[in-house]
Amino acid sequence: MTKKLILFISLFVLGCSPLWEEPPYQVYFSDNSKKLGYSIGEGAFIGRINEPKLIASNDKYISVLACPENICSYFYIDKVNDHKYAEHNEFVFGPYTKEEFTALELQLALPKLK
Repeated sequence: MTKKLILFISLFVLGCSPLWEEPPYQVYFSDNSKKLGYSIGEGAFIGRINEPKLIASNDKYISVLACPENICSYFYIDKVNDHKYAEHNEFVFGPYTKEEFTALELQLALPKLK
């Protein structure tokens, strides 16, 4: 019985942990959808990108493949200039096609999505 309880608690804790997190950014659920947002503390977020599928990060940028409304596009976030008082689209760039994003990856040294 004790082993089952420990397993249940472990699965519950893992199920509650974020899917991707790099403070202050985190993937969270809101209104039955997955979002990448900027955490402003105490469980509050400023949404940045809806329905992220792939995320990669480096010191300056976050690259994202997102599929809101089942239409996939590429985006990037300028982490250096982003801040908690910014609007959701001030430092989020996109949507881009794969070809456009590939060119930007080279030009800006964006992190590569795998």
